[in-house]
Amino acid sequence: MTSHGQHPDAGGDRDGDRERKQEHGLEQEQEEHDPTDQPLLPEGTIARRIVDRLKNPWVAAAIIIVFVPMVAWVGYTVHADLTSPDYGTATIYDENGDYLASVEGNVAATWREQYTGLSNTDSLEDGHGMIFLHDTERERTYVMRDMAFPIDIIFIDKEGRITVIHHAELENRDPLTEYRGQSKYVLEVPYHWTTENGIDVGDTVEFRWGPPRTETGGISIASSDNSSPSGVATTRKRRLTTGSP
Repeated sequence: MTSHGQHPDAGGDRDGDRERKQEHGLEQEQEEHDPTDQPLLPEGTIARRIVDRLKNPWVAAAIIIVFVPMVAWVGYTVHADLTSPDYGTATIYDENGDYLASVEGNVAATWREQYTGLSNTDSLEDGHGMIFLHDTERERTYVMRDMAFPIDIIFIDKEGRITVIHHAELENRDPLTEYRGQSKYVLEVPYHWTTENGIDVGDTVEFRWGPPRTETGGISIASSDNSSPSGVATTRKRRLTTGSP
């Protein structure tokens, strides 16, 4: 009777063990499938493959080589768009400081403006031209791309001194003639305007700039450089839509 009376208790213990094992197994299964333990980018996903590729040093180097200059170029273009003056006046003096002539016109400060230049213009009035404003001084090359009329191209260094004057004629051949000169500024004026006004290499150009395109003041990029020509702001309005190299 004693041993028989113990069977139900033993059976109850076995049932409890099974329940505990089932509960333990359920808890373990829940732990194994806990979504918080899953990786942020699971294997096989597109995002994971992209991240794995970016870890490749060759891919990272290619991205740096290609995209960093692109971002820098875009940043410079946007900066020039916002802070450069739209309009300016160039006054030229001889080596003795005597006044020779002056010319006014639009400022080409961005890459797009400098590439187009005066090529979308039919002619230049006397006393008008285009001023190309670059960020640094170095040797530059200009060509007569899609031009409708001949011009004089004046290269000017960061101190405002004329380094080279070219009399650029129309041409329809390829390759185009390359007009070179050391410059931070380039001034394009009517053909032989420099000859008619006695302007020569060594003369000095003083620039007066209109307000920046952001219209936040009257100081332009050029006038912020202590070594560049005077950059006093003017209030002249735009009279010519041009552009040149």
